[in-house]
Amino acid sequence: MQTDTPTQEYKLKGRKVLVKRDDLMGDGDVLPPWGKMAGIDRLLERYINPKYPLIHLAVNGSWSGWALSELCKRRGIKFIYAYPPSKTYSKFILNKAKKNGCEFYELKPNMMAILYAQVQSYAKRKDIQMLPYAFDHQYYRNCMSSRARNAFIENPFADHLVISAGSGVTSSGVVKAFNPGNNLFSNSDRQAHVITVSNVSTINKKFSGYGMTDSAIHVHKTKFLFEDMMKNYEVPFPCNGTWDRKAWWWLEQNIEQLEGDILFWNIGGNVNA
Repeated sequence: MQTDTPTQEYKLKGRKVLVKRDDLMGDGDVLPPWGKMAGIDRLLERYINPKYPLIHLAVNGSWSGWALSELCKRRGIKFIYAYPPSKTYSKFILNKAKKNGCEFYELKPNMMAILYAQVQSYAKRKDIQMLPYAFDHQYYRNCMSSRARNAFIENPFADHLVISAGSGVTSSGVVKAFNPGNNLFSNSDRQAHVITVSNVSTINKKFSGYGMTDSAIHVHKTKFLFEDMMKNYEVPFPCNGTWDRKAWWWLEQNIEQLEGDILFWNIGGNVNA
């Protein structure tokens, strides 16, 4: 797992855009190309007791089960992959997890909240550990913030941060480290642009809970549906269609309105499944 991922320069409509390539954290073979794994591994290290099993719900399209099956194997933690089988559930991801020797707990397809409640109930009955929902814990958020802080020290003159958001947990750590608003060191008024498939109010509420209410944080809802992987939209680097690709599209549409230097935080890449 490569935690020190590079920041690379790309061109968009003739403008220079710095891209934090967190998709390079995994190789796409042993581990998914996913920038959340450093924070997840921090949770395994500090939050989970390796003497007891860990169960996690992974819905279709999520790389969390694949990542946890490998990271738990490395730490000697018994991992149980909970999921709702269906004709469309990724066989590629399931096979990756199977290679790591984890157990599987099958659920009948249902709404996410119901599935999660069922896993919680099962874990409680069996004395099995669970990670916080959406990895929402200070260990995870602090890891994301610490890594982001280092990236912004290396690139101190970024005026705009563009990042995708699902639940808002991962992006919150990066945005907090960016420190939107007036930056005396770089003589700029930093602006964070968070592009989400969720409701804007959901992200704002999440950020507010972390004390992040600055007017320099702008949350934009994408016009694309969650299920739309935007496969026909070209991005000059591996970019996940569920979230990050939508953020890059937003940047392409709005780059003329952003004055100054831009840093795009790419959380996930794609895999040849």
